[in-house]
Amino acid sequence: MAAIQVVLLLVGLVGLPAAMGLASSSMAANGYNENWVPGHATWYGDPYGEGSSGGACGYLQLTGTPIGNKIAAGNEAIFQKGKGCGQCYEVKCNYPVCRPEGTRIVITDLCPGGQFCSGGNPAFDLSGAAISAMAKDGQDGALRNIGLYDIQYKRVPCEYPGQNIVFKVDAGSSPFWLSFTVKYMGGPGDIESVSISQRDGSFIPAQHSWGANWMLINYSGAPFQGPYSVKINCMLNGHTVVAKDVIPAGFAPGQEYESNVQIGF
Repeated sequence: MAAIQVVLLLVGLVGLPAAMGLASSSMAANGYNENWVPGHATWYGDPYGEGSSGGACGYLQLTGTPIGNKIAAGNEAIFQKGKGCGQCYEVKCNYPVCRPEGTRIVITDLCPGGQFCSGGNPAFDLSGAAISAMAKDGQDGALRNIGLYDIQYKRVPCEYPGQNIVFKVDAGSSPFWLSFTVKYMGGPGDIESVSISQRDGSFIPAQHSWGANWMLINYSGAPFQGPYSVKINCMLNGHTVVAKDVIPAGFAPGQEYESNVQIGF
């Protein structure tokens, strides 16, 4: 991935969290949970795996990437028609076989049905790796056997140390239709809106396609002119980041382009 000149614009941020040593009042002011919230969960897939690769958010491979295999599909209250993709939570349970500390998960998929996921209250369908991580040593099998869980959760900032935001250009993209998936968003992790500027131009709104996927449709008939800068506005707290010239004029469909920017909590 070539080095790309990028400009960072953070609105109302106090910086990246230092070992998560942030005052709870500051966390709450930025939209995160100070306290644990009651919820429900199930689990799916391989007992130690990621469940399904990518799912409805479009991240594709997860194991071995900054997202990892401790992930979850959220029901619509969490998934929010794809705009909840990338949110990070800590989850824990209170059964005798559970660890007392929380396990960090990332929302990567939609959980559309089942006893909990079909309801209106927040629910998580956890990967096998996530539910196993919630168990005390040697008790993961016993925890998985429970199947339906009362849990506690809280929304927390996403952290990807050493990793900046990545834009994966979709196959089929061209100078007349640009579509990409946003990956590894720190801080809120979620996306409210995306705007794109062409070469030295003003920002125009992109259209939310599905999951973490956004697109720019050509209505003029004239080809787009790269390089392309991308502005992202987060859903949780309105924090904004701008990646300047992150997608080159001669982009390759299917290629990932890492920016030089990340967003704090």
